[in-house]
Amino acid sequence: MKVLVRVVGTLLLVGLILTRVNLGQIMDSFATLRPTYWVAAFLLLFFTQVLSCQRWKVLATAVGFGGTFYEYLKFFFIGMFFNLALPTSVGGDVVRAWYLAYKMKDDLVENRRSKAVLTVFADRFSGVLVLVAIAVIATIFSPVELPVWVKGSVMSVGLGAIGSLAMLPLIAKFSVRFPKILVVLKSAKLCFGNVKVLVLTTAMSVWVQLSSVSIMMLIGLGMDLPIPLPFYFVMVPLVTLMTMLPISLGGMGLREGATVLMLTPLAIAPASAVALSVLCFSVYVAVGMIGIFFYLGSRGSASSSDMKDVQLEGEISGSTELEESHDGSAIRNNTDQRRAG
Repeated sequence: MKVLVRVVGTLLLVGLILTRVNLGQIMDSFATLRPTYWVAAFLLLFFTQVLSCQRWKVLATAVGFGGTFYEYLKFFFIGMFFNLALPTSVGGDVVRAWYLAYKMKDDLVENRRSKAVLTVFADRFSGVLVLVAIAVIATIFSPVELPVWVKGSVMSVGLGAIGSLAMLPLIAKFSVRFPKILVVLKSAKLCFGNVKVLVLTTAMSVWVQLSSVSIMMLIGLGMDLPIPLPFYFVMVPLVTLMTMLPISLGGMGLREGATVLMLTPLAIAPASAVALSVLCFSVYVAVGMIGIFFYLGSRGSASSSDMKDVQLEGEISGSTELEESHDGSAIRNNTDQRRAG
């Protein structure tokens, strides 16, 4: 049912955009991009994803997982590929958690599945907080006059994030009966409970989010769009946050619509805004496709029978919410049998 809602939402959003934008004009805008800028964006994203993988490894190590950096890199890129291949926006996160829990060459960690889910959630949690912080700082110090609704949106999100963090101790008292909230609290504790982990993950998250801004900036410069560079630091976080709404497949339609909306005050043609959004997304698709080589070449890749035992479900809430599987007991039994064998 959730997938059906997303499919319908995607079709409606894309249809709405196409009623405002001429497809031929979008194609003409594609042709304005100088290829060297796209290649630079691709390389920047690739190295940024490698750093993101290291951030995930830091969080996984903090809860007791071992493993080499190459193993995390392999699982991370496989997750990126499944983010593209699966209909939900957290499909890759589910796959990442599954690989960490059941394919990592380390059998000493207790409650492997819960901890694996927690590391993925904490990874997203850290990134979203930094994303919101960048948007707020950019809005306050923006040399470009921003529309009132942009300022209001950013500040509302920022205040919401601060309020949520401040209320965590109070929420903890009522979280026992709410597993999803409990995951958020454990994630926050993992991010903030260890100074070394906090410093490392925050520094990496800052780099990752600034790189996301720089990727769109490179594409915009390559298209010669008259967008003031400081404006990207406001626009990219807001567009990213809007694509987290669970009403389309992978943010399709939302991403393009949000970009058009943000660039309207700058008198950027809707066709150019849509082309900018699609070209940026193409960079993420190209990097994500690298994961298929890790997946096909991995001896530890999941067999179809293994994957049938796993039904991790999730939704993005601010970042990512992952639920316990309905077949959790079956998974544990199957895993114990394999280890016993």
